[in-house]
Amino acid sequence: MKKGTLCVTASYVMWGLLPVFWKLLADVDSFYVLACRVVFSLAVCAASLPLFGAVGEAKAALRDRRMVRLMFCCGLLISFNWGVLIYCVAAGRVLDVSLAYYINPLLAILVGFIFFKERLTAAQWTSVALAAAGVAAPMVMAGQFPWLAVLCGLSFAVYGAVKKKADISGEISTFMETLLVLPLALGFIICCELRGGPISGGQLSGWRILLLPAAGAVTFLPAYLYSAGIRSTSMGLSGVLMYINPTLQLLLGLLYGETLGADMLVTFACVWTATAVYLISGAKQRKKAARAALEE
Repeated sequence: MKKGTLCVTASYVMWGLLPVFWKLLADVDSFYVLACRVVFSLAVCAASLPLFGAVGEAKAALRDRRMVRLMFCCGLLISFNWGVLIYCVAAGRVLDVSLAYYINPLLAILVGFIFFKERLTAAQWTSVALAAAGVAAPMVMAGQFPWLAVLCGLSFAVYGAVKKKADISGEISTFMETLLVLPLALGFIICCELRGGPISGGQLSGWRILLLPAAGAVTFLPAYLYSAGIRSTSMGLSGVLMYINPTLQLLLGLLYGETLGADMLVTFACVWTATAVYLISGAKQRKKAARAALEE
């Protein structure tokens, strides 16, 4: 396996196993954990900039008002996504997280159609329709809608769409996103601690306090590996590998004792079928493009 592909695979495995880490903090307020994740992710990103020789580029990006606006929007979106994920794990809803990342590519297709006027093939429309049917299944069968899964997947899809407009490297992007939402995160932490929060109230002590700064490392490392490997990994292969993430989350949810009811089984069946249609059509398109390039 090539080094780039290995890095991308490792990043998806880490993202897939990340619920294990958040489970260790399940008894701590999810918003507090999110705020700490923002603060310590920024600390790790800031420390990494000199290593990448990107300090000058980061300063230039911070002077660009358009870039600052885009990165602030990205910061809010990714913080929301992180918050939903952390809450789902704490609430015993890891299967919702899994569903979110299964449908994320299909939501991204829809976002591209709406915001970038990208044309969809018949197969892509079929995939989106199947995924929509799967998401609607719990509403029809059990009177419940998988809001957490949809919000988690949609926030990440919109985040990707906004980030697409910003032509900067991954480490600088993550640095700016967390820097610009830092005041909100710090304000929340301070308010919590003044009212007897997890640390001042004794809820977190000893080695468990170390989990908070570790949140920065577990956020940065898979993102760095992905950025390092994706440049030399084909989008087709990356598109297949990305399903390692929700598959591991699905297995973790089951290991944590969550159950797939009849409605969720229908949901996952529809989403898996939609994913298969999406991947097969994508593979056919790439083969067709490759043949056309050879003929030229």
